[in-house]
Amino acid sequence: MKDQFETKIKSLVEDFSYDYDPKAWDALSKKLPRANGGLSWLGKIAIFGILSIGLLSIWYNLNPKNERSNSTAQVVKNKTQNSEKTNQLSSQTVQKSTTPTKTKAKQNIPVIAPNNTASEGLTPFTQEVIFNPDLHLAPLALRQQHASMPIVSESFHDDGGQMPQVQERLLPLDMPSISSTPCKGPKIMLDADAINYEDGTPRIHVTAETMASDLNWNVNGSVINKKNKSFDLLAFKGQTYTISAEGQLDGCKSSETIKITANEDYNLLAVNAFNPQSRDERNATFMPYALTIRDVQFNMVILDPDNGAVVFKSSDAQNAWDGIDQRTGQMVPANKAYIWKVVLQETLPGEKSTYSGTIVRI
Repeated sequence: MKDQFETKIKSLVEDFSYDYDPKAWDALSKKLPRANGGLSWLGKIAIFGILSIGLLSIWYNLNPKNERSNSTAQVVKNKTQNSEKTNQLSSQTVQKSTTPTKTKAKQNIPVIAPNNTASEGLTPFTQEVIFNPDLHLAPLALRQQHASMPIVSESFHDDGGQMPQVQERLLPLDMPSISSTPCKGPKIMLDADAINYEDGTPRIHVTAETMASDLNWNVNGSVINKKNKSFDLLAFKGQTYTISAEGQLDGCKSSETIKITANEDYNLLAVNAFNPQSRDERNATFMPYALTIRDVQFNMVILDPDNGAVVFKSSDAQNAWDGIDQRTGQMVPANKAYIWKVVLQETLPGEKSTYSGTIVRI
């Protein structure tokens, strides 16, 4: 029942309509006010704003770039002038601090520490890179400036007060270190021959193979006046000799060291026994062998160890002792050690003048 009722009401409403008179509608339309056909004032303002923004954009894009760069340069120039003024103020502070004027002891002045990077008066580190805009190359030069930092120190006055003094210190920038090539001297190679007694003296021939000239020789800390590349070492003592040679080439020096050992002391190459009955004349008499080949003047004596009496004496290398006691004219006893002593009239550098030893007749 309910559904039928609703359906009937709906159909009545949908089919309902009013009758109207067209003439009445035309009369009513003539009485209504007419609308203006132009733009409103809000529309006109919006259009004007859009046109202004467009003109500003076109002017900014067409404006030469150098004008903007000039503006930027002016800003940089202003910053530089401000930095220079700050440096001048710091310098004036230094001059005032050195003037002998008295200040109050309790005057509060801020102390600027060297490591305080936020302190006033600090000139920042600046770099200026110069480019070539035409060639579009890498930077042509790099110019750096020092950073100046005011350092405050305290000084005492007669009235017991303290006045901080500002000192300006230039802090060097970290520049690349210039490494120099080390000086390399000439190569020196030293060599030494075995000890020889060809002239009756103990000589060791030392040579240096090198491109250096005017070598300086040194033996056991003593300088030898030798400038050539070789010299003979007189090894009178039984010891180790330290020999060094120093030379230079093109202003660069170098040195080399060698060690040579002599086994025994030099004692005129004398034997310690002889046999007067030997068929070899060299063994039948006694004379230090070095005296027979050295061109040197000497005095030799043979002493009796019992009483120190002179048994034999000679100053001629050809006059050797044959075992005869000059006191008695008899042959000295066998297997008895006698003392011999030789005194040289002239000696070589580093040589002693007196030699001695023992001799036995067998």
